[in-house]
Amino acid sequence: MDGEKLKGFLQEQRKKIADSELPLRNIRVLDVGSIVAAPYAATILSDFGAEVIKVEPPDNPDGLRFWGIVEEQYPAYWAVASRNKLPITLNLKHPQGKKIFAQLVARADVLLENMRPKTLDRLGFPSARLWEIKKALIIGRISGYGQTGPYALKPGFGTLAEGMSGFAYLNTQPGGPPTNPPLPLADLVAGLHLTIGVLTALQNPRRAAGDGQEMDISLYEPLLSLLGSEMLHYQLTGKMPEPMGNEWMFTAPRNSFQTGDGKWVALSASAQAPFERMMDLISHPELKNKPGFRNNQERIQKESRQVLNQVIGEWIRRKTLQEVLAECEKAGVTIGPIYNLEDILNDPQVRERGTIGSVREPLSGKTLSFPVSPIRLWPEEGKTQFPGLPLGAANEFVYQEILGYSMEELTRLKGQGAI
Repeated sequence: MDGEKLKGFLQEQRKKIADSELPLRNIRVLDVGSIVAAPYAATILSDFGAEVIKVEPPDNPDGLRFWGIVEEQYPAYWAVASRNKLPITLNLKHPQGKKIFAQLVARADVLLENMRPKTLDRLGFPSARLWEIKKALIIGRISGYGQTGPYALKPGFGTLAEGMSGFAYLNTQPGGPPTNPPLPLADLVAGLHLTIGVLTALQNPRRAAGDGQEMDISLYEPLLSLLGSEMLHYQLTGKMPEPMGNEWMFTAPRNSFQTGDGKWVALSASAQAPFERMMDLISHPELKNKPGFRNNQERIQKESRQVLNQVIGEWIRRKTLQEVLAECEKAGVTIGPIYNLEDILNDPQVRERGTIGSVREPLSGKTLSFPVSPIRLWPEEGKTQFPGLPLGAANEFVYQEILGYSMEELTRLKGQGAI
């Protein structure tokens, strides 16, 4: 697909969104972030109609483009994480690049970035300057440690935040090493919080009055906030929460167990009714009324946990996965299989709900499949219009359709190194 056809494709997609009932179809977002955190928030907003302009330096593409390249041309992570975005190249260090950026800001509702604090300031765009250009602009910032504090100017990545937040410490088997998740969890959680912040700011009365707002989100605090109950428990008792593997300090029984045919199941039966049904099912009804097991507070004690893990594990190991699932379902016990990706694709629930969607890559025509937005809005759900596009693929569309530049001007700006 050549430049003109791609521009036509993007025009068509833009019209579809404008004619839709997606709630953010009149919102324009400047995504000046990189890798995962702030760009993830922009992606979620794009699913619901926001027009997202993805800004990248012409000589330094977003590093996410190089994660998991398949067949030497399909960057798997980029295709999913940068879906629906209009990628442009723009040199914010070039005088003409700064001028163009100001023009984009003037036409934007939201600006999202996850640079090290003060980086945009040094480029000539502190908050005050951004609000001079667009008074009602919502500015969302994510950084490793936040915009304030003794660590503010340190470089920060999600892996470091997962360590600092306490997550990696708790996320391991007893006696094992601290374990980071197999995905950029801190970035994704921070991006979710930034999304919530943007949606909140869009409804703030300040915006109706024409005033902007700024958000300061660190990478470590959103993940730490999910461990708030553990922190309070420590403050109240003085007892340090310790790694418990697949268990959790507040509920029991809750664990993963291996079946007789080598599969795995996840059990969560701490609520009283499922617990009692589980004890009946595995032929240990005496535990329902035995001291140490009568309620969740008794069951979370170490000795009780050990007994429950033993008797439940023995019962599950004697049966195949399908036998465990069938008998537990019949008994009303809350248990489920632990899937790999192939299992997910073959599951009837996943298929019926359309959890995995397909979208055509406009340049190659290849069909790509990945999860759709998990937020189901009615009557119109979020949309994946197209996967992440190549570097600068939307230059002509954005600079001509939105800013009104001619092809001659774009050729000159590119020659100058501004775009």
